[in-house]
Amino acid sequence: MTRPGGESSNMVMVYMPDRGVGDLMWHLPTLRAIAARALEGKVLLAARPSSRARELLAGEPCVEAVDYLEYRSGAFRHLVEILDFYRLCRRRRPRAVWILEKIDRPAIGAALAGVRERRGFGLGHGQERWLTHGPFLPRAMRPAHRIEKLAAFEEAHGLKVASREPALVPAPAALEVVEHCFGDRPKPWIVYGVGASEPRRCWPLDRFTGLSAALSDLGGTHFWLGGPDDNAAVETELKRADRGCINVNVCDLKLDAGAALLSRADLFIGNDSGPLNLAASVGVTSIGLFGDSPPLDYSRFLRPIIGPPGGMSALPVERVAGIARLSL
Repeated sequence: MTRPGGESSNMVMVYMPDRGVGDLMWHLPTLRAIAARALEGKVLLAARPSSRARELLAGEPCVEAVDYLEYRSGAFRHLVEILDFYRLCRRRRPRAVWILEKIDRPAIGAALAGVRERRGFGLGHGQERWLTHGPFLPRAMRPAHRIEKLAAFEEAHGLKVASREPALVPAPAALEVVEHCFGDRPKPWIVYGVGASEPRRCWPLDRFTGLSAALSDLGGTHFWLGGPDDNAAVETELKRADRGCINVNVCDLKLDAGAALLSRADLFIGNDSGPLNLAASVGVTSIGLFGDSPPLDYSRFLRPIIGPPGGMSALPVERVAGIARLSL
């Protein structure tokens, strides 16, 4: 992938307005299919900063460059988003724009910038007036999961997707960081995904401490992966952790290095979060802990555990440990 400031003109641009890391992983098969149809075999990607696309796709050969578009708020947010996309199209000068959503602002911005080919979900939304090519997804699909919409869009536009596996390729530099920092740590490597965007999705931290103790006879290294906000709480838990295995706090690891670490791991166990999607995307057996959110099943590497009524805290350590042993 080229640097974000590089000017690549007359290419195909794909806009992915979803905000999450998991959303980015779900879109990778579609992104590659659009790139495969382009003469260059590559596309420009426009995405939200929170998707972390620039870091995570540094090793992705089908992406020429990533541009970030901020999510706008306020009374004039729609006009500002139209202007943002117009300016991006004027700078990049794409020959086509594929909008992987039903929103009309990027379609309007692309039209005003003179982009001749504009495709999008439609879904019976006002976006359809600004698109030049169909077919559109029907209004009845609005409640469908994003992966279902992507699959229907691919079929409607003749995009060839052999697998829904994201098959993320970690950046070589990130792999080097992991090898330098952790290459001498004993195997197996088990990564605990301890954070999530919402508290209701989080298995209590002391359960991960109990899980680490339950699996300590396996030896190896247990990595605790979360966000910066999880760092202090993880440090507190590790003071109580079983000494039969090595426990390492990696909450301060950059996201691209986190993906690289996951690609070297033997097992992931964690909450419904970005790291769970990353783990499955790099081909690691990934035990996902789900409370009241629908379990993910788009990847053969996902092993969802659905908690009993009563929330995530009602999910017993023994159940998770038993499935973990069968997965190693």
